[in-house]
Amino acid sequence: MDSRPRSVQDIWQNSTDNWSKLCVAMGCASIRVPGAVLQTYPINRSGTFYNSVFVQNPQSFEVKQAEDIFAERELPFSIVLPSLESFGELSRSLSEQRYSLAPPWILMVHKELVDRSNPDVRVEEIDSSKLSDWVELQDVFPHVESSRRARREMIETVLREDSAHLFLASVGGKSVGAGLLFIKAQVASIHMIATLPEFRRRHVASTVTLEAISRARKDNPSLLWLRTRKGGTGEKVYTRIGFTAYSDILSYTRTPQCEESNLPPL
Repeated sequence: MDSRPRSVQDIWQNSTDNWSKLCVAMGCASIRVPGAVLQTYPINRSGTFYNSVFVQNPQSFEVKQAEDIFAERELPFSIVLPSLESFGELSRSLSEQRYSLAPPWILMVHKELVDRSNPDVRVEEIDSSKLSDWVELQDVFPHVESSRRARREMIETVLREDSAHLFLASVGGKSVGAGLLFIKAQVASIHMIATLPEFRRRHVASTVTLEAISRARKDNPSLLWLRTRKGGTGEKVYTRIGFTAYSDILSYTRTPQCEESNLPPL
């Protein structure tokens, strides 16, 4: 991987560009506005995760323009930005405009490879023939009844691109974990790591993530990143296998009940 030093704001720009490309590959529409990129998904039940604004330049971003775009589509949305000093004024302004802050995520970047895999866990890269097993594993996240169809549709869409790689983990022939790797324009990201509850604490998530890292390194990306809940189990897992926290990810919304998407988190 490229070891050249970069600022946290550069990393934020590159990761959100990559994040946006993944959303587009899953069927979202991407709209560029001054200082930000907007993602909209064509179903109003997709919540604020897939209907969001990734702010990249707070000085040129106008909240009203984003509000008008989502109001026209009658969609809930969130405004996503890093916890950086240069974004502080925008954060304060959103709070003053009655936006509420959702529980933060954290942006993590891979720095060094630390092997903590479980040799009993077999991880394979899969194609659409095993998609049903992969989608079922995402049910460890809370969803509404109709979400599996929507999730499958999104993953089938992203699999049409060479940029996406699905991983399925098994123990003794039983599917126990899953994950997704997305590589585009020399930036790689890992998403949707899931483990069956009864197989947690057995390094399933670590083993899937390490396999995704190994596959990503074949393309020699300049950046490998992921996002996870701040202070959650995932942060500890990813730190142990060589990821470093770079910034909190803040999500502001006026519809907090829609912040947790009924589709699995990327």
